[in-house]
Amino acid sequence: MNGILKFVKGNQLNSILLFTVYFVVNLLFLTKYGIRQSFVPLSILVVVFSVANVFLFSAGKWERLKKIISGKFVYILIAGIALVYIALCHVMKDPYKMNIDRWQTLEFSLEYWIKGKYIYDTPNFMGNLSSYLPGQLLLSSIFYFIGNVGYLQVAAFLLFAYTICLEFKSNFIRFIGILMLGISLAYIYDVVCKSDFIASFIAVAAFMLFWHSKFKHDYFQKPILLGISIGVLCLTRSVVIIPLIIFLLRPFLNTGWEKKIKFGLSLLLTAGILLASVFLPAKNLDHLLQYNPLTLQGQSNKYVMLFFIVLAIMASFYAKRIESVFSFSAYITFLVMVSFVTEKYLILGFDFQSNFFSTTYLAACLPFCIIGYCYTKRKE
Repeated sequence: MNGILKFVKGNQLNSILLFTVYFVVNLLFLTKYGIRQSFVPLSILVVVFSVANVFLFSAGKWERLKKIISGKFVYILIAGIALVYIALCHVMKDPYKMNIDRWQTLEFSLEYWIKGKYIYDTPNFMGNLSSYLPGQLLLSSIFYFIGNVGYLQVAAFLLFAYTICLEFKSNFIRFIGILMLGISLAYIYDVVCKSDFIASFIAVAAFMLFWHSKFKHDYFQKPILLGISIGVLCLTRSVVIIPLIIFLLRPFLNTGWEKKIKFGLSLLLTAGILLASVFLPAKNLDHLLQYNPLTLQGQSNKYVMLFFIVLAIMASFYAKRIESVFSFSAYITFLVMVSFVTEKYLILGFDFQSNFFSTTYLAACLPFCIIGYCYTKRKE
């Protein structure tokens, strides 16, 4: 573990690897969906994409560019990307004709949840069942009432941009971090499809940055509020427990018993209320055991997941600085998703065009990867 810690703290190598993970995730998206069009050869797309990423990675070496980037320029960038995202939320004129069901699954899941109906036994228009956890439904509900669940991705981007500006004072680093998410093919895909997948991890990463900036010396100054927040975030996506363990386990063990009890009770109460809101409408216990989000999400082998949870626990004791927390979170989350995707590919085959279990899941690490990369730029 000491060797891994030394590697993570090695700024130059860490910077290269974090950017490589970012590059690979988006390259896989380009490969998967670029092969479905015939306007531009895939080889040309890959070359252009690679060259663009080389320029993005080497941007820090251009002193003139650093001087050009001002606070005003960063705000213009944020506004411009947000407006483009809003337009992309309306790209799908007739979504039922496309082989995409994320938007409809989220919409009817929210509708059923708000009306007190059981959501996990109803197929969408493609025959797939919902696996949304109540924390994600809670965060998405405001956009359901607005009338377009796609706006969730716009809000998630603005939240990410806000926390980047809050944590990093260099306008150049702000520009790089915001641009990396803004032009990410994985995130653009989520915006067009009105998917909430990456938004869940953005919420967790943003919370970690915000909480660290406010309570840097003691994360448990407000244990009840922290417990409520973690109770909601843990029930967005099951994999978010990996970065949350790395972020909070060591500070939790070091805090006093009174704060531990307040935190634990508020977390359990919040999680219990949210779980009750989705499970109580079930017909009976057998129906609940057959149709529930953890079963339907198709998590990796339980021993594989246990291994990564143990790895996250170990990492939490070594990640004493916030930059190490994000680096470890990026790597372990990426490896969790690699194991999940690999498992499904071994079962269903490796055909990028027809395989349902796509590389989409690898994008879970992107928020942690980008923020970790920003920390390496700050060290430079």
